[in-house]
Amino acid sequence: MGRSRPIGPTWVTDMRHYLDGSGTMVDLPGPALNLALFLGAIVAWVTSGRAAADQRTNVESRRSPGRRRCPGEIVASLEADGETIVWHCPACGDNGVTRG
Repeated sequence: MGRSRPIGPTWVTDMRHYLDGSGTMVDLPGPALNLALFLGAIVAWVTSGRAAADQRTNVESRRSPGRRRCPGEIVASLEADGETIVWHCPACGDNGVTRG
């Protein structure tokens, strides 16, 4: 039997929730702002076209299991619908689906 790794909860997010009607980021409290910047970095990597050649982003995992910073790097790809980004950290299992 293979080694199992705990999988964190799946983040299902829509980037439009962080923007106002003109596309400007809304005023957010610290934790929400950090999450928006993390997700925005993933979206920027995937939509830059670099993800077609290499799904490893330059975005570090944001998790700290057991109060130790995860050393993983987010892996992300654009789904066939052209609107959905699926991402995960192979080290800690943090993962999500981002749209909008």
